Amino acid sequence: MASNTIVKRVHDFLKAFPPFSYLEKDRLMAIATVVQVQYYAENDVIFAEGDPTRPFTFVMQKGKVELSKKYEEGTQLIDICDEGDVFGVRAVLNQLPYLGTAVAAEDVIIYAIPKAIFNKMLADNNAAALFFASGFAAGSPIIHAEKRSNQPSKAKLHFFDNQIITRYMSTEDVLIVNPTEDVVSCAPNTPIRAAAEKMHARRVGSILITNAAQYPIGIATDSDFTRKVVAKGIPPKAPIHTIMSSPVYTIAPHSTVSEYIVKMIRHKVKHLVVTQDGTDQSPIVGIASEHDILLMHGNDPAILVKRMLKARSIEKLAKIRDRADQLIYNYLKQEVSVDFVTEIMTEINDALIYRAIKFSEERLEREGVARPNLAFCWLSLGSEGRGEQLHRTDQDNAIVYEDPKEEEEKEIARHYFLKLGEYAVEILVAAGFEPCKGNIMASNPKWNQPLSVWKTYFSDWIGLPDPTSLLNSSIFFDLRGTHGKTELADELYQYILQQIEGGRGGFLHFMARNTLRNPPPLSFFKNFIVERSGDNKDLFDIKMRSMLPLTDAARLLTLAEGFSNINNTFKRFEKLAQIIPNRAELFNEAAMAYELFIRQRAMNGFKHNNSGRFIQPKDLNKIERQTLRTAFKTVNNVQLYVKHRFGLSFQ
Repeated sequence: MASNTIVKRVHDFLKAFPPFSYLEKDRLMAIATVVQVQYYAENDVIFAEGDPTRPFTFVMQKGKVELSKKYEEGTQLIDICDEGDVFGVRAVLNQLPYLGTAVAAEDVIIYAIPKAIFNKMLADNNAAALFFASGFAAGSPIIHAEKRSNQPSKAKLHFFDNQIITRYMSTEDVLIVNPTEDVVSCAPNTPIRAAAEKMHARRVGSILITNAAQYPIGIATDSDFTRKVVAKGIPPKAPIHTIMSSPVYTIAPHSTVSEYIVKMIRHKVKHLVVTQDGTDQSPIVGIASEHDILLMHGNDPAILVKRMLKARSIEKLAKIRDRADQLIYNYLKQEVSVDFVTEIMTEINDALIYRAIKFSEERLEREGVARPNLAFCWLSLGSEGRGEQLHRTDQDNAIVYEDPKEEEEKEIARHYFLKLGEYAVEILVAAGFEPCKGNIMASNPKWNQPLSVWKTYFSDWIGLPDPTSLLNSSIFFDLRGTHGKTELADELYQYILQQIEGGRGGFLHFMARNTLRNPPPLSFFKNFIVERSGDNKDLFDIKMRSMLPLTDAARLLTLAEGFSNINNTFKRFEKLAQIIPNRAELFNEAAMAYELFIRQRAMNGFKHNNSGRFIQPKDLNKIERQTLRTAFKTVNNVQLYVKHRFGLSFQ
């Protein structure tokens, strides 16, 4: 059993990298407790190709490991693992010998996770299963061979674990594949040479063979020409049907990535032909290769997170974040649960924040800025703090750090953490997040303070609930520790609850009044309330008139019930439905209404390339208007409940 110090060190390291960052603290601590810390000197072999599976999955803590594989042409490097990479996964999942060799390229420290614990993590956590189902764990030699050498990769999707990938794909991967429609085809009696020349002219790696009705009956690929024509001496004048692979495996239009991958695995093929009815008895629509699917998975959320964590420049970071927008847009178009989509987006944004802080720390080190021996925590606030941000809005963030013990250390800490906040905010701006108009950012000295000062802030706001205090509480009470010593964020939230419970509950009464400041967004549910002046005249403010009343109510009722650090609006309403069963229907309806508003705002934002906050009512179709009206009634009912709960109806 590792010492408590080592366990804490392992925990803090793992939580910075997916899939471990997806785990709850207790689950991750349980893993850290059983991790074996292993040391390998340069050139040591960790495992060799063909070796029986060791009972561990490996995580790189420090150093570099090279993965190689033997091909007919010789041994080739297929991947390089560095900090945070996981390898040896495939062997553990399938209990087969290792497909490659792992060698320490320099002195390395590795965290070895026992097989049973690792498998349980995948079984219990969909996000972790998603990460490895993507096939991008370093232990699955499926991705880098094509990029790192001129030789084709010999190992592809067939190394996925069927059970895990099927579960993941059937529930969470809904991206629609757009097949190549410009298909090269020929008749079965076409000479091999003519078919090859046709492929060469069109620069494609396959050709479909069709019958008189233009239905697919076979396929020939580059490898067929190599393995059959060259190796077996089949003459180039022979008809193409002598080397084609048949039957052709087909799939229907508008199929998802999951359906493609499962079918490729089942039939052990690298191409699927898309036909009008999904069978080989209808005309061809297009074709999709295994390579096309892998390219699509470059926009897989787990892949985006991993690439972001490995980004070596701010420009690269921004480009990866831009790609996330297209991913989220696809999810929303396909009616994926907003709760799931927001979780994905939160993971991506958290990875961005992590790298922004790391870049900033490296810059401060290069500049020779003295770093205090104090832990800090980056606080995400507002919608990002609640884990509800889909489209990029302006920033709301802050920094809390441990209280300096010496007077001299106070100035060192103040200077260092303020610079850290300034640099990180600059990077987030470069990644498309606008500065906060109210300057609620870690670059503002007021919101970059030690723990004791933050407690004073909260104590003052709760003790003197004026309009400014209520505004601050609506932002800062949704704090979430995103990076660093997150226990500081937990301590702040507990302090808020203690202040409210400790004889200062009158604050909730003022907060309840504040929650009702925005009326339901319909006048007698017939006409939308729109802005009457300014740049947004005649537009509907979905944030102020629809979303804010629900986020405010969920926050208020959460604090009134004494929840511990639940700040997501969906989860707040879910919890309220559990502990106040006679109002469960109302709270469940509130969660659904909030999901509708988030989706509507996000789609409006993608349409107009802005935050999506202001909607043109005439752009809404009849169904959308009616659906929103129903949701607005729920907002009204939630506000009525707040009135009665806090006795505001009788004043």
